[in-house]
Amino acid sequence: MLSVKIPVKVRKILPIALISLLLCSPLLRAQYNPIEGQWTGGLLAGANLSQVDGDGYKGYNKISPALGGIIYIPVPDVAFGTGCLAWSMEVLYSGKGASGSGSGFGSFMLSQDIRLTYAELPLQLNYWRGPRKSIYGAGFAIGYLGASEEKIVTHSGQLYQFPFRKIDLSFLMSASFHIGYGFFISPRFQYSMLSIRKKHQDLTAFGRADQFNNVFSLKLMYLFNTR
Repeated sequence: MLSVKIPVKVRKILPIALISLLLCSPLLRAQYNPIEGQWTGGLLAGANLSQVDGDGYKGYNKISPALGGIIYIPVPDVAFGTGCLAWSMEVLYSGKGASGSGSGFGSFMLSQDIRLTYAELPLQLNYWRGPRKSIYGAGFAIGYLGASEEKIVTHSGQLYQFPFRKIDLSFLMSASFHIGYGFFISPRFQYSMLSIRKKHQDLTAFGRADQFNNVFSLKLMYLFNTR
């Protein structure tokens, strides 16, 4: 079930970063030429469909909120037809995790639920034709784990939980399809480059020692400066 309870640590980090991101974007010019290098910012809101590769179950069964802000910084004088290259930086509240039930990694498992909450900073290089055209990008993201919760239940009734690393480094690929009036539909694939788990001697009874966030997301994006 979708939950929007934001941990205290994430609430402290995100507003400062988001306000700084939006204030540094000059959004007021009406006529836009992407080759001129004008910055453009906007807002994002949607959901992550996630799993943890290496845990006891498979499937994108965890649905979590993802929301924040974005800024595009075109690289001036680097033209590709009607477009150019542009850096994008985001500040996101991003929920991830996994959920499963029934016989998992071991027949003794009854269910597993993982809830992870990150303050995330994605950085991408995009093919950019201005804020009224579709956008395609790829890059990396660094996430700080503000809160985590895990429940592994066995048939004997025992409850297990294991620690996670505070930092998640991942690569991502995204597209943003313009649907009109400054709005975009933005699907994204994102995958951890390093294990999200801390080493624990008992973890391998419930999955692999190394585990990775595997996320598909779908967001609605609104960009300013689209007149």
